[in-house]
Amino acid sequence: MDSLKKGFFKSVEEEDALHDAKNDLKEAERARDAVEREMEEVNSRRFHLSLASKDEDQLESTLKEMEKQGWIEVGEDDYYITNDKGLEIYQKLTEQQESYVSHFDVYAYVDLQEGIFADPQSDLLEGDRWSDLRVAVAEYKGIDPYRVVFLSMLADGVWFENPDWRFDLGMGTLLDNLESLVMDQLSVDELGYEDDQGMVEGEEVIADVIEQGTALARERNAKNQSSDAGWPGEELITHSYLN
Repeated sequence: MDSLKKGFFKSVEEEDALHDAKNDLKEAERARDAVEREMEEVNSRRFHLSLASKDEDQLESTLKEMEKQGWIEVGEDDYYITNDKGLEIYQKLTEQQESYVSHFDVYAYVDLQEGIFADPQSDLLEGDRWSDLRVAVAEYKGIDPYRVVFLSMLADGVWFENPDWRFDLGMGTLLDNLESLVMDQLSVDELGYEDDQGMVEGEEVIADVIEQGTALARERNAKNQSSDAGWPGEELITHSYLN
């Protein structure tokens, strides 16, 4: 009877140990599932040298150009793989994207009447209240607005949600809407207005917006980043690493 009880009734310490072991097993299973999902996602983005799929045929010229530039190569299994130079380009583009988010996201929703910036966590980002001043800020700072819009679309994952991205890339139409997006945004000149004191030029308005926006962006960056993370350099946005 004592041995039977011992088999069915465990001490508090034994129960705790068993509970910890079960939790460890569940964590290991979740980690395994995450790795398997990641491997499936990676495999879905691999392209065989033969480009057998009809959709993949659209990518042939792009992949050939990337291979010519030395960003990718063909691995032993005849799949295109990213080499060290390609990974370096990707890392630099990621840094540009992070720099864009840190410096420009704050200008996406600005209330020009109230002189305030939207809080994405609490404000309703709809209606005519908010103005997108990212292109105007780029214009004032002498930064290529097309690069800013490109990084914006990259950060928002716009292209990754496009099921026809292979076709658009192959046809060279993937970036066709960049120009219209830039042209539709407010320019510096359009920010000028007249009040009781006289005419206020657009340059004065955007300079004030940038001063306040930079302070707010630094504050948000400090809250969102770890203590050892620095303020990313804005100059990263101006460089092209694809030439």
